[in-house]
Amino acid sequence: MLAPLLPSVAMPAAVPATEIRARVLAAMAMLVAEKGYAAVTIDDIARGARISKRTFYDHFADKQRCLLAAYEDAAAHVYDICARAAAPELPWRQRIDAVIGTYLKALAARPEMTRVFHVEIQAAGAEALELHLRTNLRYAALLRRIVRAGGKRTLSQPLAIALLGAVHELVLHAIAEDRTRRLPAVLKTVAPLFDAALGASARPRAGAART
Repeated sequence: MLAPLLPSVAMPAAVPATEIRARVLAAMAMLVAEKGYAAVTIDDIARGARISKRTFYDHFADKQRCLLAAYEDAAAHVYDICARAAAPELPWRQRIDAVIGTYLKALAARPEMTRVFHVEIQAAGAEALELHLRTNLRYAALLRRIVRAGGKRTLSQPLAIALLGAVHELVLHAIAEDRTRRLPAVLKTVAPLFDAALGASARPRAGAART
């Protein structure tokens, strides 16, 4: 006698690895914002991402690697927004303001994430510092390209880093004083610093005619 046919049941489709990764990174960032990095556990992250601990370990070695990946993704996203804001058709000085202004607006839009990636990230140790410095160098290179494209001026890497350091320090103070949403106003404070520094560093590029 033939056994009765069982009703067909559609098996759930496998979740793409890219979606799992995005969910894990989002859960990590939100949990660190809520509890602080030290208090977050792998169990917390797995529950927040709706995955098993085994699946977490398929993607990340530990929570430090997860936080660093979240930082790297967030930093790359903000950098891309800032780079696009520096439209080539704008005068070079306006392009610099566009980069800094867009950066400040992006941080102001997500105060909890700004705290995670500017304060809590420090708990991730030397690798976090290396990522931070590498991100700063990308912005420094962007500013230097903008100044160089503007004509007979150059901006040295140390000076670009120093100017970005001023912005970063003001961001940290805004976070500490719970003024993150007012960060766009910082542009008015740092713009004169950029004006003074760029004026002091204004010199003909090699091979350019002097006026």
